[in-house]
Amino acid sequence: MASNLKVTELDFDQIKQNLKNYLRSQSEFTDHDFEGSGLSTLLDVLAYNTHYNAMAAHLSLNESFLDSAQIRGNVVSRAKLLGYTPRSILSPRARVNITVDVSEELGAKPTVLTLNRGVKLTTIVGGEEYQYVVINNQSALRSGNTYLFENVEIAEGTFKSLRYRVDNDIESQKFQISDKDADTTTLRVRVQENEESDGFNIFTKFDTLINVDSTSRVYYLEENTNEYYQIYFGDGVTGFKPSNNNIVTIDYVFTKGKESNGANAFAMVDPIGPFSNIQVQTLSAAQGGNDPETIESIRFNAPLTFTAQNRAVTSDDYRAIIQKEFFNIDSISCWGGEVNDPPDYGKVFVSIKPLLSDTLTTEEKDLIIGVILKGKNVVSIEPVIVEPDYTFLELDVFFKYNPNATDRAAPNLVSVVRDTISNYNFNNLNKFDGVFRHSQLLRLVDNSDPSIQNSTIRPYMFKEITPAFDRNNDFELRFTSPFLQSGESNRFIINSTAFKINGEDHFFGDVPIANDTKRRVIVYRVVQGNNVVVINDAGIVDVVNGTIILNNFRPDDATPIRIVVEPNSLDLAPKRNQLIAIDTSSVNITPEVDTIALSGSTGTIKYTTTSRLRG
Repeated sequence: MASNLKVTELDFDQIKQNLKNYLRSQSEFTDHDFEGSGLSTLLDVLAYNTHYNAMAAHLSLNESFLDSAQIRGNVVSRAKLLGYTPRSILSPRARVNITVDVSEELGAKPTVLTLNRGVKLTTIVGGEEYQYVVINNQSALRSGNTYLFENVEIAEGTFKSLRYRVDNDIESQKFQISDKDADTTTLRVRVQENEESDGFNIFTKFDTLINVDSTSRVYYLEENTNEYYQIYFGDGVTGFKPSNNNIVTIDYVFTKGKESNGANAFAMVDPIGPFSNIQVQTLSAAQGGNDPETIESIRFNAPLTFTAQNRAVTSDDYRAIIQKEFFNIDSISCWGGEVNDPPDYGKVFVSIKPLLSDTLTTEEKDLIIGVILKGKNVVSIEPVIVEPDYTFLELDVFFKYNPNATDRAAPNLVSVVRDTISNYNFNNLNKFDGVFRHSQLLRLVDNSDPSIQNSTIRPYMFKEITPAFDRNNDFELRFTSPFLQSGESNRFIINSTAFKINGEDHFFGDVPIANDTKRRVIVYRVVQGNNVVVINDAGIVDVVNGTIILNNFRPDDATPIRIVVEPNSLDLAPKRNQLIAIDTSSVNITPEVDTIALSGSTGTIKYTTTSRLRG
């Protein structure tokens, strides 16, 4: 009696073997040699076909889920079901003042001059020329012989305009943006009654169903399966539906992305009106340029946005909403007032590290608080933006190497180790969840060259302050870790670079306070090798909480002072708005020949180890 054919196998060889076993179970093929006959070829074809179909079905099923889809179009489609639209490429943006001088112009001069959207400027970054365009129309009144356009926003790219005719015979008509590298944040959508009409109706991007009805002039934006963005309009119930033969005008900027980030010198290309004597003053350098959102980013952000439902309740909701609508973000941290230090109930705190600069501009903060979060956060909760707080690291790096195991000389090994540390800093730190993992960095250094036998790294935390010289100073410094106490009460916990008082070098130190874990900051100078205290009370060192308060000192000038402390742990983790970064100029690397690896047991005589603390 024939046995059942197994259908659960997916591997080609197993499929073919199952087919053979099935045929052998039939009386017609009892003594048949499957390996030496043409039937083996037919079984190959059957197995290939079965394997191909099984793999196609397997991959097709994977593409049905956001977590497993690999094709961007499918990831975007699944994200759309969660109400999420992937971010487009972003053009770098700068702010400038533009002055038009008409003192040498003859004839009548208008009272008001208009700077139109799309007017071109130029800049050079890295030897390459880039075009920038004005984002919004702006007018200026004539003052004497000049017109001043203040705080003009410009974006890198080329201005482009498309026109479509509305055809309501096409069901669900959609209007495609013809450039994949279009920055959709620069998109402007207008509708006019016909080609001869002078007036336009401006349509805004749909964000929420609140107050949207049949008269609301909104457009919907989505990315299609070909990776182009497209817009469509309401159906006459949820959003206004344009009439047949209306003309849709779409204009936008398509860009090269982040290539021109950092541009800070601009020159006009186009005249403004009839005038061409124009000066451009840069207020803020170009920043914010970025690549289109990646598949993994869509996969991560879409569920968070869906969970938030466009309502900011938890700290994760704030993070999701801001990341969806504000794009100049390298790293973001959000936390409630109940976990703030000290607690501040009724507030939620947001800290953002921008892509290029260290802090957000005032305009960007106003945009987040007054536009992006407005109407979404709980009425009784006040969002507060706080600046990132950097703790920088000095590193003392020592490594032993076997010169017989490498062609590199010691200076070349030092260069390799330095590059390894720089890469670790770039890839792992400078973000709010960037933990300095001591053993991880040691492993990277040890693996950077086969000749390196072992390494030692001593991390030190530091912050720099810029004091005022015309008054007493007051600083509060918060570090990411408590401070190390060596057990020697007369050993300074904090150290500083020199600063001048009455023309002489002075330094910060600290002394113990009786029956207290805190220590008092002193200011001293060195006289014939001895420390002479000049200011007996210049602040407090809170060893346990990792904070230093400095006050009651007035140096001769505003030279920056570096305050250095040693952490009580080799692993350092940021909290709230804290960021950790290695100062690559403060990485001191010392190579040493490993005498044991070089000479065996005889090398133990000259073998040295590295002390745990600085001398």
